[in-house]
Parts: sequence; structure tokens; C-alpha cells
Amino acid sequence: MTSNINYLSINENFPVAGEDNDTQTFRDNFDTIKTSLRAGQEEITALQANTAKTNQDNDFEDNQISRVVFRDVMDQRFDGGIITLPTTMLTVDYENGGYQVFRFNANMNIDFQNFPENSSASGPIGCGRMTLELYGDGSARTLTFITSAGTNLRRNSGFPQGGTVVVTSTTAPIIIEIWRHNATNIFMNYLGQFS
Repeated sequence: MTSNINYLSINENFPVAGEDNDTQTFRDNFDTIKTSLRAGQEEITALQANTAKTNQDNDFEDNQISRVVFRDVMDQRFDGGIITLPTTMLTVDYENGGYQVFRFNANMNIDFQNFPENSSASGPIGCGRMTLELYGDGSARTLTFITSAGTNLRRNSGFPQGGTVVVTSTTAPIIIEIWRHNATNIFMNYLGQFS
């Protein structure tokens, strides 16, 4: 962004000491200073409102970031706690973070919501991803993945038969990756149980 601050138009050699100085040049200088201060205030306000901050959270509102190198970054971890009766449906919210942890002490249906809007006039523009870390309570708990949003669940060949997962262990999680890049499919990759 090019600045509109016009400091070059200020006559820095005015007033001249020991002379009768023209008041029009005073007025011109003050007008230039006032106009430049207004432009500076507008530019600073725009920068405060529309630029990334290093001391607070930032929302890029689906704008692209190009030519960037990530180093030492993490996914937001969300601990969903213990999911228990009378709940029989867990809706996993994409907006809670890219890595989500849940513990179950009941059989449960699992649905998904709030994957990012990822379509434009020219087609898909991105892919929403998340990882689930799932635990049981010492008893076998059956988790059935469903979708209520009219999308298809597509599972890799290693996914347990029938698209259900049984969690038992309180310490050895089952890890599942999920991603979605269109309105038709949610893809699921069963990574297995980790000790």
C-alpha cells in the first residue's frame, strides 16, 4: 500500500527568521500537515484492523497466504472430554481444531460439522483436515461414523468392517484422519491403535 502522507510538500525553510513572512505559506504548511496527519491516521487504522498481529489471534477469512515456509507450528488441540449417556450422538466440530481428543464410555454415533466452505466459482479452493484421537473406558465401545449433511463417507481399505470402530483402551488411542475438499465426500483414513 502506498502512503498518502505528503511530507515533501511541507516548506521546511519557512518561516524565515528576521523577515516578514507571508501568512499564505503558513496556511499551506498547516494544511499539508493536517492532511498528512489525517492520511496517517486512516492508514494506521487500516493497518490495525487488517493486518496479522503477533500478539493476538488472527482470522484470515479464507484469504490465501502464498510463498510461506512453516516452521515449528502445531495444530490446535481440542480435548472433548468424556462422551457419555444420555448422549448417543457426538458431533465433531471442525472449528474446534485440527486435532481432537475424545473418550467414550458408551456406544456412540459420530457426525461432523463446520468443515470450511471450500468452493468458489472456479471449483474447490482447499481441503479441511482433522485428526481424531479416540479412547474407551476399559469396555468395548462401538463408534459408528455417520453423516447428516448429505455427504458420503469414504473410508480407506484398512478401515474396520462396516465403518465402525471399537475403542476399549484408556491409554492406547485409535487415530483417524478425516478430510473434506468438496460437498460430496468426507474421506477417512484409519491409522490404527497406538500403544
